[in-house]
Amino acid sequence: MTKATPRRRRWRIGELAGATGVTVRTLHHYEHTGLLAASERTDGGHRMYDRESIQRVHQIRALRELGFSLQEIRRAMDGRTSLTDLLRKHLQRIEVQVARATQLRDRLRNMTTDGDVRVSVDQLPAALDAMSKVETRPQPRPCTCALAADREERWRRIRNDLRDCMDRNEHPCSDGTKAVALEARTLISEIAGNDLTGSTILKVLARLSDPRSLAGWDPHLMQYLDSALVALGDQPH
Repeated sequence: MTKATPRRRRWRIGELAGATGVTVRTLHHYEHTGLLAASERTDGGHRMYDRESIQRVHQIRALRELGFSLQEIRRAMDGRTSLTDLLRKHLQRIEVQVARATQLRDRLRNMTTDGDVRVSVDQLPAALDAMSKVETRPQPRPCTCALAADREERWRRIRNDLRDCMDRNEHPCSDGTKAVALEARTLISEIAGNDLTGSTILKVLARLSDPRSLAGWDPHLMQYLDSALVALGDQPH
């Protein structure tokens, strides 16, 4: 007597949801987008799923955890797109997002490191513009010679003197502030050449300062020196 072949296990949609850790609503959505199909239906019209359905749902979940859209997942699972190519393109997108998130993190850190500094909504656009100029500056090779150490020390003195002026509420056009700005412009010209626009302070910051902390140069101080440099005009070095 021939032994009957055992019937393969089937799962109802609720059972499939429990076996794969997703909701019934999610499974319905997978079906609506063409990612999942019932292997058969009962006489009463109930959807039934087999072991391959469980495997497919796990594959969909794995790709979703990597951040793919359902459309991308369908193309990959249907063989219309190489999964390797899809992963490479997605990696490129993620790297751009990571770079933007890192830049945002550093900006927020720079704006909140000094507990005594308060950036108002009115000042925020100028502060962000100043930071963006630092971020887009090409980074020259660091010099490890005595000249570099001397320049860094001069830059620290300029920062401290300038902050003293700002703390005394001196106007950027005052004689004391302009004297400090003249020292800054002299140092800037040594490093950045003749490009002496107000924003060249940012080029020097990128050269002499830790890009994460800006070595104490918060947005207020950068704006203050920028205004003082502009006030110098054509005053000789």
